[in-house]
Amino acid sequence: MNFTLHVWRQKNASDEGRMVTYPARNISPDMSFLEMLDVVNEDLIHKGEEPIAFDHDCREGICGSCSMMINGTPHGPEKATTTCQLHMRSFE
Repeated sequence: MNFTLHVWRQKNASDEGRMVTYPARNISPDMSFLEMLDVVNEDLIHKGEEPIAFDHDCREGICGSCSMMINGTPHGPEKATTTCQLHMRSFE
């Protein structure tokens, strides 16, 4: 699966911030959204770019610290599902 991510990047509260587009290529439908971000970050680090920062703790759907807005919806399209348990097969 291939995706195009539009990520809000802002270094700190005084930075203006901007949307940045990143490709996510060859993503397994069985990956969680956070695992997909790990793959994108590996590519960014390899290119010498700043990785995408995101919070997570348990990655087991228990703590809820992985909350993020995905396509304008908290945690993404699946109801009662944390971002770490949201699988990429939920997207077209």
